[in-house]
Parts: sequence; structure tokens; C-alpha cells
Amino acid sequence: MDVIADQRGWECVERDPFGRIVGLTTRIRRQETHSVPAYTVLAPVDGSRASLAALRVAADIAGRLAESSLDVLNVQTILGCTGDDDDLLNAGLADTEIARQFLAGADASYRLRLAAGNPDEVILTYIREQKIAEVVMGADGTGSVGCALLGSVALDVLGQVEIPVTLVKSRIHSPRFAQGTGDLLIAYDGSAGSLRALHYGLRYANGLNNAPRIHLLNLQAANDGLSAGKNSGTRLSQRTTALEACDAALRALETVRADFEFHVAHGDPVEKILQLAASVDCCRIVMSSRGLGWFAALMARSISWAVLYRTSIPITLVK
Repeated sequence: MDVIADQRGWECVERDPFGRIVGLTTRIRRQETHSVPAYTVLAPVDGSRASLAALRVAADIAGRLAESSLDVLNVQTILGCTGDDDDLLNAGLADTEIARQFLAGADASYRLRLAAGNPDEVILTYIREQKIAEVVMGADGTGSVGCALLGSVALDVLGQVEIPVTLVKSRIHSPRFAQGTGDLLIAYDGSAGSLRALHYGLRYANGLNNAPRIHLLNLQAANDGLSAGKNSGTRLSQRTTALEACDAALRALETVRADFEFHVAHGDPVEKILQLAASVDCCRIVMSSRGLGWFAALMARSISWAVLYRTSIPITLVK
């Protein structure tokens, strides 16, 4: 393997006041680079299927964006009894074995960090100290929308960071995602948050040699008169309202000459997002994590959580 199973072979070994190992860091580098990465993607890995699926997505993002890098973080809640114990090292290597095999097969460069502590606290501290630009996490769970859906760690991270968070289930929508193919669906309501979600999607799309098509979906409140769309006057009114709400987004798409398609939907936003995602070759859904404008009376993240609960397509939430 690429990692030396001996603490002395690691670039950085951190200890607590009692001499116990609390952190190990090394770089697995196959291609030397002299530039400082401007966009670091973090993939917390615990050996679960969901975290390994998330790693595939994180490696794809980091591998296709210019001046980017990948960090892999494993957190253990155990500590050795003495300074000579290798409990953290052995447990961390066991949890990341499949992840390291995958990255070795992909000939990927990355930084590996093994740390001891409370998982959400360690992840949040790492994001802050290493200036992480995006975190990609597994999001499997059971039960209704909420903590049980995302898992407590993913939920805590999502609630406390301002960077994009991509959530991935163990069963990714399509194996083709690993090759960076497929379209992006961006939910847009004219809010500042949804505009930031669009700019995130544009940055990702522009980093690909074969840029995906962007499906810009404008979601508006259901209205019996408008949603029926029974005559040309109503349909024209729908289109005009949508164009006004999406003016900034459409201008941004046209400025970079993006390949995009504009969609307008009235009604339940969760249903409309799922319907469009199912009808196109969608590899990722991108949306604001602060909720859609007209739906603000409900819990801010209820839409994104509900979409995640019902789809296996990776979702990126942008604040």
C-alpha cells in the first residue's frame, strides 16, 4: 500500500499532553505540482458504503476542477493508553483500506489524515484550519426527514459550515457519475442563495472537458389559475414571471455560453425537482440549503432534505 503502517513513516504525528497519538497526516502524491491548490475537497471516510460512495464523488470533483486537491479524513473515537500504542494508526488504516485502494487504482494524489476525537468536532475543525472549499459526505440513514436521514455528523457539519456540502448515498444514481458525465440540475427561485448555487454549478461545469448540460429549474408557488396553463395567455404569463425571476441566472449562463435548458414548474417543489431529475440524465442536484423563497414559512432545509430522502442522486447544498 501507499501508506506506511508505522507512525514513524508519517509526515506529521501529533500527540496530546500524555504523549498519546491524536493525529497522523501524510500526502500520497503521484504527480508533483508547484501550485498551491485553490480548491480543496474534503471526504470524511469511515469505511461505510455511503462514505466510500462519497469518496468517488469527491475524487471526481477534485480531479476535474483546476487547481484543486483532495483530502481524506478518518476520525476515531479511540486513543491508545500510552505513547507507544498504534491504536489510532491501525484502526484508521483499517477504515480507509478500501478508500486507499480505490484512489491508488485511480492514480489520485491526496492528503490522508487520521485523527482521534468527536467526529463532527474534528471534521469542523479540519474544515476551518485547512480552509476546505467543499466537503463531500455519505448521507445514508433511515426514518423520516431530519437527523435520522442525514446522520448526526453530516447534519452537524451541514448546519455549521458556509461552504458547499455534497451529500451522497451508498447507492449512487448512476455509475457513470464516476466519469463526470451526466447533467446538472440546479433549483433556482431568484434568491441570492440559489444564484450562488448556480455559480457553483458553472464552476464545476466549466472545469470539465465535456461540460454537462445545466438544467435550470425555476420553482414557483402553485396557483390554480397559473398552474392550469389552459390557454396561451396563462402560459405566456407563467413564462414572463419565470424569466423575470431568473434574469440574473440566465444572463450568467449566457455570458459563459453554457449549454443549458430552462424549466418552469408550479406546485410541490420536491415533486418537481424529482420529476425533472428522473426525466434527464442527471448526475447531481444543486440547490440552496436555506430553502426556496416562497417556501420559507417551513423549515429552511426541508426541501433539500426531502429531495435527498427520496432520491439516490448526489445533492450539493450551497449557502
